[in-house]
Amino acid sequence: MDKYSERWKKWFSKGQSPSTDDVGNQPDASAVAVNHDENVALEAEHEANLMGEESSDELKMPQSYSGENESPRATLVAAGVSATDLSPKPGSTKRYEHPELKGMSDAELLQVLRQSWGCSGNKLEVWGQLTVAGFADKQFVKLSEVRSVRDNAFLSYPCEVAHPLKDRGIYIPSTYGWDLVESGHKFIRCELELSPHNHREKHGNPLAVTVKPGSAIPLKKIPVSISEQLISTEDATLISELVYEHYLGLKKRELGELESKLKAEIETNVETAKRALIEVLSAQKEAQAEMAKARNDHVQVEQENARLKEAISQLQYRQTEEAEKLVLLQATHEKAEKKMSQYLERLKHYIDDKATILKQLEFIDAEEFELLFGDRRDSKRDEGRLSFGQDLGGDYAVGVSYIQAYLLERDILYPRHVLENFFALLRTHDLIVLAGDSGSGKTNLVQSVAAAIGGVAKIIPVKPNWTSSEDLLGYYNPLEKKYLATPFLEALIEANKNPDVPYLICLDEMNLARVEYYFADFLSKLEQRNGAPEVELFSDNESAHVLSELRQVMEIIRGAKDKYQKEDVVTFVKLLQDEEINAELRRAFGFSDKDSLIKYHSDIRRMLAGVLNTPSSLRFPPNVRIIGAINIDETTHYLSPKILDRAHVMKFKSPLLTDWQSIIDQVTSYGFGDVSKPLQVDLDDLGQRVPYPKFDQDHPFCRRFVELNREYFHPMGVEFGLRAIRQGLNYLNIFSEFNDDVDLAINNFVLHKVLPKLTFDGNKEAAGVTKLDLLFGLAANLNNALELDESLDDEFSVKKALPLIANKAKANDGIVNYWA
Repeated sequence: MDKYSERWKKWFSKGQSPSTDDVGNQPDASAVAVNHDENVALEAEHEANLMGEESSDELKMPQSYSGENESPRATLVAAGVSATDLSPKPGSTKRYEHPELKGMSDAELLQVLRQSWGCSGNKLEVWGQLTVAGFADKQFVKLSEVRSVRDNAFLSYPCEVAHPLKDRGIYIPSTYGWDLVESGHKFIRCELELSPHNHREKHGNPLAVTVKPGSAIPLKKIPVSISEQLISTEDATLISELVYEHYLGLKKRELGELESKLKAEIETNVETAKRALIEVLSAQKEAQAEMAKARNDHVQVEQENARLKEAISQLQYRQTEEAEKLVLLQATHEKAEKKMSQYLERLKHYIDDKATILKQLEFIDAEEFELLFGDRRDSKRDEGRLSFGQDLGGDYAVGVSYIQAYLLERDILYPRHVLENFFALLRTHDLIVLAGDSGSGKTNLVQSVAAAIGGVAKIIPVKPNWTSSEDLLGYYNPLEKKYLATPFLEALIEANKNPDVPYLICLDEMNLARVEYYFADFLSKLEQRNGAPEVELFSDNESAHVLSELRQVMEIIRGAKDKYQKEDVVTFVKLLQDEEINAELRRAFGFSDKDSLIKYHSDIRRMLAGVLNTPSSLRFPPNVRIIGAINIDETTHYLSPKILDRAHVMKFKSPLLTDWQSIIDQVTSYGFGDVSKPLQVDLDDLGQRVPYPKFDQDHPFCRRFVELNREYFHPMGVEFGLRAIRQGLNYLNIFSEFNDDVDLAINNFVLHKVLPKLTFDGNKEAAGVTKLDLLFGLAANLNNALELDESLDDEFSVKKALPLIANKAKANDGIVNYWA
């Protein structure tokens, strides 16, 4: 009898329960295992009921178990082991040699194991503990501490093996083993079968076994103290009624809880099923309604199809009629066009004759004659240019890359984001203001981009004494009966004569005079977005007077030539040299000997030139963009809120601070070959003057700037209205064709429209905080909201510019000034 059996016998003989330490230290062999019902008492009761041997005072446990749930203790009893003598009785102790085993069949090998391990019947059954073995990346489940179900003894293979069964355990097929572990089982009783033949050969063990899938019976421990309540007899094992009632009560409570849980689940499932049924019935009704509607719709569709067929038939009939009418109209049009062509040809000859007479009489010169009747199309413009639409596919991103490379070829370096921003602003048709110190490249940007896109740059210097729109556009002199044009107006007229050429007109040193004094009226005209605005220069009556006087002069000259039949006198000089005609002209004009026909001729010529060269009104050319260049110093003026509200301000820094090498590397990465030709950018490519997008409160851009206006702009006193937001929407749409970085577009817009308005006393309070604190809050808000390239310079990054402005104000007694 081993030490564990001795301890059991001692407990039985003394009638005492094992201590807590004894229970804790009791090995698996001393724990009476039960099946998965977790109660050996219920198992005994069930067996007794089947055998009809139950009494009111004691319950006899069956001597042998034939079912699958027999426990190791029951197996001991069945084998004739008394409760006081638990020493295991080993099976066959014969040892086998490998050659002897290799000559046996699988059935014979199983029989060897059954005899060696004392298994009865045809089953090779054992029990043991589930163990997870292996490494973290490759684990498996095995049966360790393998014991006999007959006498609870540790088992070993009856032959020489490299790894004893006690160390190696028995492998459990992967899926089955993990199922047992995940089910929370620790001990099982199971049936074994031989491992595959190749596995046995690989490990040098002809008797190697594995757990047979589906054969495991989970086992549970009960306290060792219960052993005191067990009394073994020759034909049964008796258990205390107190223990039996205790575990029966536990099982009944467990069954009651399970019953309540199942009832609750059933009720829940019933309610769920009812709701599902209601939903199904509702869905069925809806489906029936939809089917009825569909049938009705089908009928209506059939009716509509019939109506459409009839309408198509009528349209086909009308199409045939209209086609016949069109043929007649085309024939009539061709006749009318031919007749009109004849009329126009005759009119052209008539006008040419009259214009030739004006030219011969030197009332107009050759240039004015060519202006009136010559072909003004610039046939050479397309020569030597690269088509933006055809050669670059109309891709604005590629266009900016080419412009940057074209300028670099001429030693002109601008960062790509500057060219993107400027080109996008050109397409908005808004006023662009370039701000920066002298020599920062403002006017050079205008001239360079104009050359790169095949356009013309006109730089108009602004004088400090400009005080009205007449300084910008000129005025009509009634004494001289002519319009005195300015360089700005002449540039507009020139652009109007060359409608296919982009014109960038730059008002240099724009703020030497107060911009709102001389530019406000013209700027109001530029606000018109539905078509090109029209600028009135002088009254049409003035032109009518000049032309009427010219007509009278021509009739007098014609009359004098007819009177003396001198058709060969065609020039004004010959008219003066002819004494008869000279005298007739003086008489007709009412001139005395002191009056000069030559001076009168010059006056007529000057008046006619004014009418021909300067129209009474000028429609703003769609090929023109207006740009202003400003400096901020003691000799200049700040831009008024009206100007800032309508303009986009781009601020420049000294080119000496530019990272030129990064620009060169960037252009090199484009991979352009020949960049000697400028682009040919058509008017459609340069953008059309269209209304700004409508304000949409659901648009993310609109929501963001409404919130910024409420929280920061308005409390700081920065004017920011719907026009600015609509301008921003327009800019975002256009900029997306150059760059899909929305945060960069918003960054540019804030730089254009918000920062130039930051001029206020930061010490004043608004909404309980100082305006300077609001400015710091705005900087933090935009810093968190925008993701920008960290390589952007301070002037071009709102995340860097705003903190600089705020910190400068903090160091300057709270005075905020973007322009300082």
